[in-house]
Amino acid sequence: MAQQPFGIRYEPDRSDLSWASGRVPAPLSEDGASIGWEDIPESDFLAYRFRADVDLTIGGHDFSTVWAPVMDFALAWQYLPAALKSEDRVETCMTVEPLVYCVQTAGADVTISSNRHPGQVSLSREQFGVMVDQIVDSAFDLLYDRHPALLRNRYLVDLRQRIGLAPAFE
Repeated sequence: MAQQPFGIRYEPDRSDLSWASGRVPAPLSEDGASIGWEDIPESDFLAYRFRADVDLTIGGHDFSTVWAPVMDFALAWQYLPAALKSEDRVETCMTVEPLVYCVQTAGADVTISSNRHPGQVSLSREQFGVMVDQIVDSAFDLLYDRHPALLRNRYLVDLRQRIGLAPAFE
Protein backbone atom coordinates (compact mmCIF):
# COMPACT_ATOMS: atom_id res chain seq x y z
CA MET A 1 0.00 0.00 0.00
CA ALA A 2 1.40 3.40 -1.01
CA GLN A 3 2.04 5.99 1.66
CA GLN A 4 -0.22 9.05 1.52
CA PRO A 5 1.59 12.19 0.36
CA PHE A 6 0.14 14.18 3.26
CA GLY A 7 -0.50 13.98 6.98
CA ILE A 8 -2.72 15.96 9.34
CA ARG A 9 -2.70 15.92 13.12
CA TYR A 10 -4.35 18.28 15.58
CA GLU A 11 -2.78 18.61 19.03
CA PRO A 12 -5.06 20.44 21.47
CA ASP A 13 -3.36 23.49 22.93
CA ARG A 14 -2.75 22.82 26.63
CA SER A 15 -3.43 26.45 27.55
CA ASP A 16 -6.92 26.29 26.01
CA LEU A 17 -9.22 25.16 28.81
CA SER A 18 -12.00 24.29 26.37
CA TRP A 19 -10.26 20.92 25.88
CA ALA A 20 -10.30 20.03 29.60
CA SER A 21 -12.16 16.79 30.27
CA GLY A 22 -14.22 18.26 33.11
CA ARG A 23 -15.05 21.45 31.26
CA VAL A 24 -18.52 22.91 31.53
CA PRO A 25 -19.51 25.41 28.84
CA ALA A 26 -18.98 29.01 29.92
CA PRO A 27 -21.80 31.30 31.01
CA LEU A 28 -23.62 32.86 28.09
CA SER A 29 -24.60 36.13 29.70
CA GLU A 30 -23.52 38.61 32.32
CA ASP A 31 -26.11 37.24 34.73
CA GLY A 32 -24.23 33.94 34.75
CA ALA A 33 -26.83 31.89 32.90
CA SER A 34 -24.95 28.91 31.57
CA ILE A 35 -25.37 27.23 28.24
CA GLY A 36 -25.29 23.55 27.43
CA TRP A 37 -22.98 21.79 25.01
CA GLU A 38 -25.70 21.93 22.38
CA ASP A 39 -25.75 25.74 22.51
CA ILE A 40 -22.04 26.59 22.24
CA PRO A 41 -22.04 29.21 19.46
CA GLU A 42 -20.25 29.27 16.13
CA SER A 43 -17.84 31.97 17.34
CA ASP A 44 -16.41 29.64 19.98
CA PHE A 45 -15.51 27.09 17.29
CA LEU A 46 -14.18 29.59 14.75
CA ALA A 47 -12.36 32.08 16.95
CA TYR A 48 -12.32 31.78 20.70
CA ARG A 49 -12.05 28.16 21.81
CA PHE A 50 -10.97 24.67 20.79
CA ARG A 51 -7.53 25.79 19.62
CA ALA A 52 -4.85 23.36 18.57
CA ASP A 53 -1.43 23.12 17.03
CA VAL A 54 -1.95 21.77 13.54
CA ASP A 55 0.71 19.50 12.08
CA LEU A 56 0.11 19.50 8.32
CA THR A 57 2.68 17.93 6.03
CA ILE A 58 2.11 17.79 2.28
CA GLY A 59 4.59 16.10 -0.02
CA GLY A 60 7.30 16.36 2.60
CA HIS A 61 6.74 20.12 3.10
CA ASP A 62 5.61 21.55 6.43
CA PHE A 63 2.41 23.64 6.23
CA SER A 64 1.71 23.58 9.96
CA THR A 65 0.42 26.30 12.23
CA VAL A 66 -0.08 26.78 15.95
CA TRP A 67 -2.93 27.87 18.19
CA ALA A 68 -5.59 27.66 15.47
CA PRO A 69 -9.25 26.99 16.25
CA VAL A 70 -9.66 23.50 14.74
CA MET A 71 -12.94 24.19 12.94
CA ASP A 72 -11.68 27.49 11.57
CA PHE A 73 -8.64 25.68 10.14
CA ALA A 74 -10.73 22.83 8.73
CA LEU A 75 -13.29 25.14 7.13
CA ALA A 76 -10.55 27.25 5.55
CA TRP A 77 -9.64 24.12 3.57
CA GLN A 78 -13.11 22.60 3.18
CA TYR A 79 -14.41 24.80 0.40
CA LEU A 80 -11.28 24.65 -1.77
CA PRO A 81 -12.08 21.59 -3.93
CA ALA A 82 -15.42 23.10 -4.98
CA ALA A 83 -13.87 26.55 -5.53
CA LEU A 84 -11.23 25.04 -7.82
CA LYS A 85 -13.98 23.81 -10.15
CA SER A 86 -14.70 27.39 -11.18
CA GLU A 87 -11.42 29.18 -10.42
CA ASP A 88 -7.83 28.29 -11.35
CA ARG A 89 -6.38 29.93 -8.23
CA VAL A 90 -7.95 30.25 -4.78
CA GLU A 91 -6.63 31.64 -1.50
CA THR A 92 -7.95 30.71 1.93
CA CYS A 93 -7.13 31.88 5.42
CA MET A 94 -8.27 31.48 8.99
CA THR A 95 -10.41 34.00 10.81
CA VAL A 96 -7.87 34.58 13.57
CA GLU A 97 -4.51 34.81 11.82
CA PRO A 98 -2.98 36.14 8.60
CA LEU A 99 -1.80 32.74 7.37
CA VAL A 100 -2.87 32.37 3.73
CA TYR A 101 -2.85 29.10 1.82
CA CYS A 102 -2.94 29.36 -1.96
CA VAL A 103 -4.06 26.50 -4.18
CA GLN A 104 -4.08 26.54 -7.94
CA THR A 105 -4.67 24.09 -10.69
CA ALA A 106 -1.72 22.95 -12.75
CA GLY A 107 -3.06 20.52 -15.31
CA ALA A 108 -4.29 17.45 -13.47
CA ASP A 109 -2.62 18.60 -10.25
CA VAL A 110 -3.24 21.13 -7.50
CA THR A 111 -0.28 23.22 -6.37
CA ILE A 112 -0.25 24.35 -2.74
CA SER A 113 1.76 27.17 -1.18
CA SER A 114 1.41 29.64 1.69
CA ASN A 115 2.61 33.05 2.73
CA ARG A 116 4.41 31.56 5.79
CA HIS A 117 5.93 28.37 4.47
CA PRO A 118 8.75 28.11 1.93
CA GLY A 119 8.23 26.31 -1.33
CA GLN A 120 5.22 24.74 -2.92
CA VAL A 121 4.01 21.22 -3.49
CA SER A 122 1.66 19.49 -5.94
CA LEU A 123 -0.91 16.78 -5.42
CA SER A 124 -3.26 15.14 -7.88
CA ARG A 125 -6.80 16.51 -7.66
CA GLU A 126 -7.89 13.18 -6.18
CA GLN A 127 -5.17 13.26 -3.50
CA PHE A 128 -6.03 16.90 -2.76
CA GLY A 129 -9.70 16.00 -2.24
CA VAL A 130 -8.78 13.12 0.06
CA MET A 131 -6.46 15.38 2.04
CA VAL A 132 -9.15 18.05 2.50
CA ASP A 133 -11.65 15.40 3.62
CA GLN A 134 -9.13 14.15 6.16
CA ILE A 135 -8.46 17.68 7.45
CA VAL A 136 -12.20 18.23 8.02
CA ASP A 137 -12.98 14.75 9.38
CA SER A 138 -10.03 14.91 11.80
CA ALA A 139 -11.24 18.24 13.21
CA PHE A 140 -14.72 16.85 13.92
CA ASP A 141 -13.23 13.62 15.30
CA LEU A 142 -11.05 15.53 17.76
CA LEU A 143 -13.96 17.65 19.01
CA TYR A 144 -16.23 14.63 19.44
CA ASP A 145 -13.51 12.50 21.01
CA ARG A 146 -12.68 15.13 23.63
CA HIS A 147 -16.29 16.19 24.26
CA PRO A 148 -18.87 13.60 23.08
CA ALA A 149 -21.66 15.99 24.15
CA LEU A 150 -20.69 18.13 21.12
CA LEU A 151 -22.38 15.52 18.93
CA ARG A 152 -25.60 17.37 19.83
CA ASN A 153 -24.24 20.88 19.32
CA ARG A 154 -26.68 22.75 17.07
CA TYR A 155 -23.99 24.65 15.18
CA LEU A 156 -21.88 21.54 14.48
CA VAL A 157 -24.92 19.46 13.46
CA ASP A 158 -26.03 22.20 11.06
CA LEU A 159 -22.48 22.72 9.78
CA ARG A 160 -22.09 19.03 8.95
CA GLN A 161 -25.34 19.17 7.01
CA ARG A 162 -24.35 22.35 5.13
CA ILE A 163 -21.00 20.93 4.01
CA GLY A 164 -22.51 17.59 3.03
CA LEU A 165 -21.24 15.33 5.81
CA ALA A 166 -23.31 12.54 7.26
CA PRO A 167 -24.68 13.15 10.75
CA ALA A 168 -22.31 12.14 13.53
CA PHE A 169 -23.60 9.60 16.03
CA GLU A 170 -22.63 8.76 19.58
